[in-house]
Amino acid sequence: MAFQNSFMLLSSVLMTSNLISCLSWPLKVVAFSVLCLLCPSSANAAVNVRDFGAKGDAVADDTEAIRAALAASPHVHFPAGVYVISDGIDLPRSARLTGDGSPALGTFPLRDDKEYFVDGKRHLLPGTTLLFRGTANRSIQTLRRDRFRMLRYALKTQPQSSFSIQQLAIALDMTVIDAMGRRTTPATDQRSDCDVGLLIDDSYAGTVRDVQVFGHWAKAGMSILSRGLGDNPDYNAFWNSSFMGDIGVALLGSDHEDGPGLSGTQFHGCRLFASDHHDRGSQHFGTAALYIDGRTAGKRADLNGHSFFGGCIRTYNDDAVVLDHASNLSFHGVVFELPTWKGRGDSPRHQTGRIVGTANTRDVYLFGCRMHDIGLDSLAGGMLDGAVIAIPDRFGAASLNRSGHTVRLFTTPKKGAVIQLTDEGDTTNSGRILSETGGEP
Repeated sequence: MAFQNSFMLLSSVLMTSNLISCLSWPLKVVAFSVLCLLCPSSANAAVNVRDFGAKGDAVADDTEAIRAALAASPHVHFPAGVYVISDGIDLPRSARLTGDGSPALGTFPLRDDKEYFVDGKRHLLPGTTLLFRGTANRSIQTLRRDRFRMLRYALKTQPQSSFSIQQLAIALDMTVIDAMGRRTTPATDQRSDCDVGLLIDDSYAGTVRDVQVFGHWAKAGMSILSRGLGDNPDYNAFWNSSFMGDIGVALLGSDHEDGPGLSGTQFHGCRLFASDHHDRGSQHFGTAALYIDGRTAGKRADLNGHSFFGGCIRTYNDDAVVLDHASNLSFHGVVFELPTWKGRGDSPRHQTGRIVGTANTRDVYLFGCRMHDIGLDSLAGGMLDGAVIAIPDRFGAASLNRSGHTVRLFTTPKKGAVIQLTDEGDTTNSGRILSETGGEP
């Protein structure tokens, strides 16, 4: 007991006097590891990434310093700065990353992000940013057989473990304005090459708060992957964050017959963007702001029970939300920000975005959302089972659409309460219509 008390006192002295910061980073890892073994209470103590040699100056490569800090403790704090990472970072079990606030980043031209992504100005990003630069080498092989069969990542969580990431940004390095002051194109923006900014790899009960995932990530800004390694990656929660990539957020299952599950994901006040390029004339529009696919094989399991509260879904592309092997999805007060892009000259015209599903999609609910015609009638018409319920729908009514049949309740100044029964859910004038005063409304 005397030895333990003495060692705890020694560890406290070492930590408070910053003696460990005088060591090289390999020796720091050893020192912290010894402390954690002999004094378990120090295992979850926060460490400062700068004590391991990280510069945070948007120039120096801080990859190894970050790895060293994570090896010393699962709780790493990133003081304000721009920390360059050049390869994937694997988070430990029960990882907790904290920053000094995240910059307000969103799809172009929602904010003045281009001012930070001018050559030589990355260091001006406020708060804490992890800036991926170069080409990702670390990857995982999934059980899928589509474009997600391999995922190269910037940050990846530990499977079968919870995690927490707060108050920082994960950004893909690129140039928006070149040295001549001209807006870049997809061919000249010099973007770094990585598939996913934040990969939640079969992890459960994680918390992401005030985190911005920004840039033209090749596959998704953020992805939750269910691989069937153990318990399903359920009940991850996201608060006041934004996600941008070719797909803003991708929830993915795996290709085997009984398919691992994924449910209970919650998004609160989050903004989901497809990576629509800032140069509109390039016609580079991301795949979708939200993509959910339980798996690409099998007949039973799917991804279900995901909820979106507030925030927005934003893209210029025709498909805003793409669903396959997905069910019981609810949107509450979500703003579908889907402006029409008319194109230039002979370039194609993109219509207002839609929610697109398949025969494997079931039960989609929208309550108090701001939207126009986002294709709810065709979404329900393509389902083999399940319903689409919207309150209100684009006609200001309460509607239930199932297997191509629609029941709609609404009112008009002349006819009062109206009930519509129709096989054409995209109009209020077809089918059988019953009004308070009788006759057609």
